[in-house]
Amino acid sequence: MGQVQKGLGHVPCTTLVWGKTNEKEWEIWMDNLIIEDIIQKENIPFYQYSEFQNVKLISANIFKATFKISQKTVALKNVYLNNNDKSTLNNLINGIKRHRKLEIHDSILKFYGITKQENTNNYMIILEYVNEGSLRQYLKTNFQKMDWNAKLNLANQITNVLMFLHSNDIIHGKFNSENILVHNGIIKFNVLSGITKIISDSLNSLTNTLENTNNYMIILEYVNEGSLRQYLKTNFQKMDWNAKLNLANQITNVLMFLHSNDIIHGKFNSENILVHNGIIKFNVLSGITKIISDSLNSLTNTLGPIQYMDPQYLELFSMIGKNKSSDIFGLGIVLWEISSGNPPFEMEFSSNVELLNNIAKGKREMAIPGTPHKYKEIYTDCWKHNGDSRPDIFQVVKNLSEIIISDASVEFGTSLSQPYNVTDVKLENLNMKNEPEIKPDPPFVDVTTEVYSFINNLFDIFISIRKEQYRDIQPIMIKNYIREHKKNPVKILYEMIRHPSYYLFNSLIGFFYQYGIGTVVDCQMAFEFFNLTANEIIDASSFNPSSLKKLYNINKEIGTISLADMYLDGLGVEKDTKKAFQIYNKLADKGSLIALHSVAYCYMNGVGVGKNHGKAFELYLKSAEKGNIVAQSMVGFCYKNEIGIAIDETKGFQSRVKSAREGNIDAINYVGRHYDDGMGVDKDEKEAFEWYLKAAEKGHPTAQYNLGCCYGDGIDRDEMKEFNWYKKAAENDNTDGQYMLGLCFYEGRGTKKDIVKAIYWLNKAKENGDIDANKLLKKIIAKVR
Repeated sequence: MGQVQKGLGHVPCTTLVWGKTNEKEWEIWMDNLIIEDIIQKENIPFYQYSEFQNVKLISANIFKATFKISQKTVALKNVYLNNNDKSTLNNLINGIKRHRKLEIHDSILKFYGITKQENTNNYMIILEYVNEGSLRQYLKTNFQKMDWNAKLNLANQITNVLMFLHSNDIIHGKFNSENILVHNGIIKFNVLSGITKIISDSLNSLTNTLENTNNYMIILEYVNEGSLRQYLKTNFQKMDWNAKLNLANQITNVLMFLHSNDIIHGKFNSENILVHNGIIKFNVLSGITKIISDSLNSLTNTLGPIQYMDPQYLELFSMIGKNKSSDIFGLGIVLWEISSGNPPFEMEFSSNVELLNNIAKGKREMAIPGTPHKYKEIYTDCWKHNGDSRPDIFQVVKNLSEIIISDASVEFGTSLSQPYNVTDVKLENLNMKNEPEIKPDPPFVDVTTEVYSFINNLFDIFISIRKEQYRDIQPIMIKNYIREHKKNPVKILYEMIRHPSYYLFNSLIGFFYQYGIGTVVDCQMAFEFFNLTANEIIDASSFNPSSLKKLYNINKEIGTISLADMYLDGLGVEKDTKKAFQIYNKLADKGSLIALHSVAYCYMNGVGVGKNHGKAFELYLKSAEKGNIVAQSMVGFCYKNEIGIAIDETKGFQSRVKSAREGNIDAINYVGRHYDDGMGVDKDEKEAFEWYLKAAEKGHPTAQYNLGCCYGDGIDRDEMKEFNWYKKAAENDNTDGQYMLGLCFYEGRGTKKDIVKAIYWLNKAKENGDIDANKLLKKIIAKVR
């Protein structure tokens, strides 16, 4: 390598004379003078372009070159610099400053300096050269020869680098397989890649453009295997899982280094990860890329990053900012790419907008047969929709390091390695028909396995919740129960569907589809399961033991009521409130207390039948006296709001207390409200707090919001606890909680200021009809713009 010039030497001011040039040329010359003065003051190494030889274009804006003296191969990347464009110049300087504290990590692509082509205004950065291209290229080339040890090696490398970035509080921002490079099998991150301006697809158009622009190049370490994508393309077929794990470990270690330095990559993908002699290299200038897409081809090339982009970031779509969890999402996609050898959604023929919307709605790639189960868990955790639910880079590195590849640990076939594709279950495959079907002696399987035992217990809990709680809290309680027992809801749904006696609890299967538990929300599928439950006829005399008959009957009752609920709300079927009322009424006549409560609801609101408050109160009271604790709480509601009975706040309070003591969570919250407002009882804020706390801990969203208000405005103010309870309420879809959480993020109350998260939660509240959220959202966006 030629000697690094600490200064820029003499400035060739005599080469440009005012009388011999026009004003535009003079301005360009002055721009260059100012730019080079800034470079000199920042102590950025500057090389004469004549110090390089064998300069060869290897992609649209990257050249491979050799230092004449040292014969070291490097990469030269064009960078657009203009003194009038302060932001790009400042981004370059700041990126280089940031890079200096990161390049101590071997997997961070080395930055050597800046050069400028002679007799042009074309500046270049000089980078370390990688010989195996991007991770995407690397997988495409090498995937067929990679075993799972090789794949895990890649995954570990990548996660380690990402952990390095995050530990430095650096967010990559564009984390995908095109931004991860491979050099001799080693992962390289290019954290300077983002300041590249893509000018053209060919050498001729590149040359023509450079003659008329003011372009600089930065000098970076050359990688001999290109990006991770190129590396996989070349080597995947010969990589085993040890090699893949090696790549993964390298990548995660570099990302850990970045994050530990509070650096966000921002463009984490397999094209931005480089490989040099199998070693991963990151270009930490990648986060400030300026890309000009002037053709259909270049537009297609920009599709890659969409596949790696954080779906919460896509939902905002304002491109305001990213955080470490955005890098983690990109990392998850990269880890999947290492397992498959292919870019994500390579066979996806939808438009960018369609793909973007599908990713935001939860679309992900399928697991590849033969992928180690633990590895699959790691990348699926990384690409969870909610950024707060994703692991940090340190956890990813730890989990990857615990994977040991042996012949026995790699899962062949599809039974375990394929994900449970419960969204594609066809009714005909389950012998489901809309018409009644008589089933002989049901082949009920004695439940001996752990998962079947859990399903039995879950169904008992489900029945109890359906009898004792309001509809809004029911899915929250079921999700909490599954989470507390550390079960996978996807697997639970899958096992219920394939259970030989699924028809004994298919009301629960329909419930899973209705509320998106273990699958996406699918109201049509939910309706079909509820309809099947209501209309299916089984010869109950053949049940043995007799307890199965009770199970069958309660499943049928719940399924039929749920079917009426679907008609009532128009979910999965055309809305038909009269039909809903008829179903409720028919079941109530047969003795169903849940249905009797629903009939009272219809009379109170005039749904499917004429409004009749007197009848509503009568039926609520009748259901309550027979032991329905939900109806008992509604009796209290009627006393408070003069529904079919004169207002009596004391009796209202007593009814709520009775329901609360029987376990109705909504009533527990309302008892707190009575104490808070002094309705039917002496005002007592401490007593109110205790009741709110009890309901909030059981998952009641409104109680969680109320508890947040207590910590925000009460006697014992605590902004962190206020924030945490608003967060719980917001995540449970409480509109007021979503507004207050957005406000906390905006003001930095109980947490760090985060405009992106503020916008996200305020937008959620706005979608739920909160006017104040809409006003604040407009105010914030106006400031950002």
